[in-house]
Parts: sequence; structure tokens; C-alpha cells
Amino acid sequence: MEEKTVNEEQERPAADAELIRHSEIRNGRFIRYYGKKSEIVIPDSVTAIAEEAFAGNTHLTRVFVSPRVSVIQSRAFKGCTSLRQISFSSGLREIGEEAFMGCTELGAVLLPRTVVSIDDGAFRGCTALHHAVLPASVHHIGRFAFCDCQALEELILPEGITALHRATFFNCRSLKSMRVPETVGAIGRYAFARCSSLEEIVLPEELQYLGIGAFSECARLQSVCVPQSIRFIGDYTFSCCENLESVTLPEELHYIGNAAFCACKSLRAIELSEHLIRIGHSAFLGCASLTEMHVPERVEDVARLAFSYCTSLERVQFSARLTEIEEGLFKGCFALRAFSMPDSVEKLEKSAFEDCLALSEVTFSQNLKRIEERAFAGCIHLEAISLPAPLQKLEREVFADCRALETVILPDAHVKMEKHVFAGCEGLETLVISDEMVFPRTKGISLGISADVQIVTHAELLRAALLAELASGDTTPERRAELEELLHLKSEE
Repeated sequence: MEEKTVNEEQERPAADAELIRHSEIRNGRFIRYYGKKSEIVIPDSVTAIAEEAFAGNTHLTRVFVSPRVSVIQSRAFKGCTSLRQISFSSGLREIGEEAFMGCTELGAVLLPRTVVSIDDGAFRGCTALHHAVLPASVHHIGRFAFCDCQALEELILPEGITALHRATFFNCRSLKSMRVPETVGAIGRYAFARCSSLEEIVLPEELQYLGIGAFSECARLQSVCVPQSIRFIGDYTFSCCENLESVTLPEELHYIGNAAFCACKSLRAIELSEHLIRIGHSAFLGCASLTEMHVPERVEDVARLAFSYCTSLERVQFSARLTEIEEGLFKGCFALRAFSMPDSVEKLEKSAFEDCLALSEVTFSQNLKRIEERAFAGCIHLEAISLPAPLQKLEREVFADCRALETVILPDAHVKMEKHVFAGCEGLETLVISDEMVFPRTKGISLGISADVQIVTHAELLRAALLAELASGDTTPERRAELEELLHLKSEE
């Protein structure tokens, strides 16, 4: 004898004549119900509930589905805002697109063991739905299927499904934990986004794809282990997970997308894969608890704002051979004290280190050619700068408001400098310029240099250094003779 489901064991009243009079039924399809009864029983003659058959019916509170019904088609019960209970029977195989969308009083769903497919948006916006049981027979759950089910606390996914599609559980604010079956190979964009109560997520070992924003705004999520099979973390995947403290990344991860960990303000440490090639823009923006970062050597691109406003970031080991430090890369990293730039870097883009309040030491690339506007603006602890020989241009306000800056050594070659490069550098004492550089008073004013700043050439600086060493009296006769010869040569020049 075939085992009965829980729903089949419930006593089901017979369909009445009033239902038949106010319904349109043709060839086994329940086309439309025009009545106002609160409880109805679908007749045994019905094999399919047609599109929009009960859509918008605000009187309906309870429905008994007959055993012969195999499909509930698209929007069949959409907007039935008083529907509290629907009892399914064995035989049902498919729940169509948006079938129960907006049934805001529906509290629980127990699907029979015959259901194989739940289509797009089937239970979307069922805000009172707190309990749902999906049988092992289900192999497809569509996009937005349980989107905005804000009361849903727990749901066990069947092992047969192979993918979670777009926004399947988007904004399920009460969902606390989820184990994704091992059969799932892809999690679509925003699948669990805004699940603000989600504390635990277990991902399958063979997962291949994490879509855009898959776990964004999961505010209570504390730790995540990304499967080793993942090669790409998409844009916004974990953005705004404000309690996320620990993330284990795959050893062969190649790509971290734009804003992937943006505003994860509790994230304290993260180890990047040595196989990493690209870090997207704003990837770690606002990770306020992150204290150190190692950017591996194989990284070819670290996009703009990737580490901006990591306000606790103290140490950065930058092994990557980049040609540019992009816009705002470390902007607002208030705790960053020192930075050593790879010699592959040829350009610093605008605001690259703006408002790095603790930055006091910078080792520049020996191939640096251009520094864009406000690259070091507001670095109030920067005391001395020695710029490399290939440098060709300093744009507007590059060192604006670097109040502690005392000494700047420009290359012994022509450097084009735009207005206000040193505006607000009230502590500036010495500026070393090229021997050929003409520096009229008007130029100093346009650069933001006050009249009491000492401006010397490289030759004058060298002569002063030689004289100081000679005057020290702490030199050998051979070195003294060498110094006198050098001074004589400089005088002839």
C-alpha cells in the first residue's frame, strides 16, 4: 500500500455545488473562480489550475487541492491576500511562475513528494510564510522563488537541485542558517542577499560559481569558507556583511570582484591567494577592522578605491608588479604608517594616499613619472619627500595640507608642477630644485610656497653637504683631499 503524505491524511471536505456554479472549468482545467467563498475544495475532475484562476481573490482563506491536480499554473493564486492555508495532495508536480506571489497571510507550505519544479517567484512576497518543507523530488527552484519571504526562518533544500538562481531567497530576513546541497554547482546573483539574520552558510565543496551580491547585506554572517573549487568571487558577493570576521579563500582564486567585501567592517584579516590576478574596485572599501594586507606578486590589477577607508590598516606588503597605483587606492587609511612602492609603478592616480593621516614614510618607485592631483593631500605626518629622477609631472594639490612636510627634494631635471602643489604645507622649510630650474617668486606663490621657504638647487645642496663633511674634521687626509677637489670642481662649474 502506498504511503500517504501528511496532507492526504487530513480530512478533505467535498466540493460543493456553489463552487461549480461560480467557476469556469473546461477539459479538466480550472479556468476561473468568480465566487466569494472563503474555503474551497478543487473538484476531483480538475487536473490543472489555470493561469490567474484565483488571482486577486481577497475572500479566499483556505484551499484543498484534489489529488488529480498535477500543475498549478502561473499566477494562479497571486494576490490572494487572505489565503492562510493551502493543502496539497499527491500528484502535484509543478508550481508555476508567481503562483502564490503576494499571498501575505500564507503561514506554512508542505509540498507533496511528487513536486519536481517550483518556478520563478512562486512564493515571492509571502511575508507571513515561516515554514516550508520541500520534498527530495524537487530538482528545480526558480528565480525569486522565496524572495521577500521575511518570516521564513528555516528551509531544508533538497539534494537534487543543481543551482540556486537569481534572488531565490532575497530579503528573507528571518532565515538563520542554510546548508546548500552538494549537488549545487552555481549560486546566482543576490540569491541570499539581505538575509539579515543569516548566521551560518555551508557551501558545497564542488561549487563553481558565486554570482553578483550572492550574500550581500547578510548582517549577522560571521564566517565563511569559500570552496576550493571557486576561481572567481563576483561583484558585491559579501558586501555590507558588517559582522563578517573570518573568510577563508580558495588557494587558486584568480579574481576578486568589485566591492566584493565592501563595508565588511568586522573583517580583521584575509589571506589572498598567490594565484590572484585582479582585485576589483572598492573590493575592501570600508573594511574598518582590517589591519594588514599582502598583495601577491601575480596580481596584475588593483582597481581604484580597493582599500580605501580601511581605517585600521597599518601594514601593506605590496609585491604586485603594477604600473599604476589607481585612484583613491589607500584613501582614508588613517593608520597606514609606511608604504614601499614597487619599481614597476609609473603613475600615482588622484587621491591615491589622500588623508592617510599616519603616513610618515614613502619609498617611491624609481620609475615613477607622474603623480596626479591630491595623491598625498592631507597626509599630516609626512615630513620629507625625495622624488625619483624620471618624474615628469606633479598635478594640482599633490601635497596639499601636508602640514608636517619640511623637506621636498625634486629630481635634478625639469618637472612640470601645477597650481597649489604645496598649498597648506605650513611647515615646509626646504625645497630642492633642479640646477636648471628657474623659480621666480610668482611661481612659488602659485605652488603654495611661502616666501620664507629656502629654495636650493641640487648643486647647492651637494656643496653644502661637502662643506659640512669637510668642516667636521672627522675625515682622513685622503678623504679631505677628495672633498677639496670636489669643491674646487663645483666652484668652476
